[in-house]
This record gives sequence, C-alpha cells and structure tokens, in this order.
Amino acid sequence: MPYCPRCKEDFEGDLTSCPKCGYDFDAEENGIEKQGWVMIGKIMDKTSSDYAVETLKSYEIPAAVISESGFFGQAGLNLPSLTGKGLGQFRVYVPEDKREEAESILDMILGGNWEKAD
Repeated sequence: MPYCPRCKEDFEGDLTSCPKCGYDFDAEENGIEKQGWVMIGKIMDKTSSDYAVETLKSYEIPAAVISESGFFGQAGLNLPSLTGKGLGQFRVYVPEDKREEAESILDMILGGNWEKAD
C-alpha cells in the first residue's frame, strides 16, 4: 500500500504516483527525494530534457532527469508511460534549495514547452 508523504495518505493498489498530487513513489525508491531533491516539472521530449539539464548544470545547479516511460533508465524513450497517461515524459529533479532558480531558468529556456510541478 503506497503512502504519499505530501498528502499524508495511504492508497490502495499498485500505484507508481499519488493520484492527488502526483508525488512519484518510484523516485523515493530511487533515493532522489530522500537526498533532498524535488521534481520541478516534466518535459515531453528527450532533446529538450537534455538541453535543460546541461543548461542547469552551466548555472551550477545539479539536475537529474528520469524517464517516466520506465524504459532504459535515465536515457529513456518517449514510449507510453507506465502510468498509462499518454507518452512517457521526462521528470526533472534538482536539489530543493535550487528549485526556484531552476524553475526560472527552465521558464527562460523552454517557455511553455515544459510542465511545472505543483
């Protein structure tokens, strides 16, 4: 039974993310959020996600991208999502203390071509 630390609620079933807030249960298993990293948003294509990571790193902001499709780890493919919600997107993670700066940079370089997390 998955537990969402954001909503502070248990859910039944074999879920990979919280149906209320979108918290990714798999990210916690991978250790990203346990290390103080947060998902700041999703990008639809691999080229844009690679560009985002390289740009964030040039601003000395560590960043990681994980494929939502679950295929080929971080490299990922734009295949159907394991959650069954359209094509797999690429989740962008940064250290929590760099969140605002990273969001501002992604707004600047990607404009409306990314989906900011709540």
